[in-house]
Amino acid sequence: MQFAIEQMRAYYRRWVPESYRRRFYEARCRFLVTIQQWLYDRVPDRYVQAYQFKRVFGRRLNWNSPSSFNEKIHWIRRYYRHPIMTQLADKYGVREYVADKVGAQFLKDLYGVWDYPAAVDFERLPGSFVLKVTWGSGQSIFCRDRSTLDLAKTRLQLGEWMKRGYYWLFREWAYKNITPRILCEEFLLDETSRIPTDYKFFCFNGEPLFIQVVTNRFSNHRRHIFDLGWKHLPFNIGYSTNCDDIPKPSTLEAMISVGRTLSRGFPFVRVDLYSVGARVIFGEMTWYPDGGCLKFIPEVYDRILGEALILPRRNE
Repeated sequence: MQFAIEQMRAYYRRWVPESYRRRFYEARCRFLVTIQQWLYDRVPDRYVQAYQFKRVFGRRLNWNSPSSFNEKIHWIRRYYRHPIMTQLADKYGVREYVADKVGAQFLKDLYGVWDYPAAVDFERLPGSFVLKVTWGSGQSIFCRDRSTLDLAKTRLQLGEWMKRGYYWLFREWAYKNITPRILCEEFLLDETSRIPTDYKFFCFNGEPLFIQVVTNRFSNHRRHIFDLGWKHLPFNIGYSTNCDDIPKPSTLEAMISVGRTLSRGFPFVRVDLYSVGARVIFGEMTWYPDGGCLKFIPEVYDRILGEALILPRRNE
């Protein structure tokens, strides 16, 4: 039997041109990916979440009595369904909410919104900008110089991101019903022409509790945890604790106020902000940091912060 199979393979390689063999192989791969995706899409969200949690933490997810921070984030993913969350997870829709709550001065400059890649008029865009899709996370194209941008490749990438929403990757409910669009905003740089420091405010029941400070995001990536008084806290998330001397931003009180206002009414939300000079700039809001799979160092802070997160009733 094995000899017959080898003979068939030999005849196939001999009589079928390589170009046809390559096309058949690519078609087979696409078919298998499509089938795999089709099957994955039909697995209920709760099973996907349970698998994600066990893969990271090595234990079963406690749905009935969640106690750790990560368990409670998974509970929020499954049960908390505030109707405005879809708008706020939408990279374009959230702008209206921010302008209404704290003012349009906290928003990045907007250059355009389009329904499909071919509609993007690059000639009308400034020299630098950021392109992103409204229903994505981490799906951004940073352009420092428009004259060097590969337009065909950019449109192709945007088209790929427009095909499948972020919800289907990790089953984070807030992204599920977002209308896919392409958004173009200003390219933020600090006073040294670098990507500005990212200040992530972890807000519990409308009150910022601590700040995750992310520096050098695309080079020597570092994370630091501070309290609201700008004192280092003895834990970190995903990175070993360090005590780098990070200067207190002059806009800290303004950022705390923005985080408090935007998070009001939610059991938990992380509000991401930037500080450039005297300007505070809104980044995004997220209810599920790392999908509820944050690696706290030391681990005990997963439990400590879980105590601070008070979950609503399931029918609220």
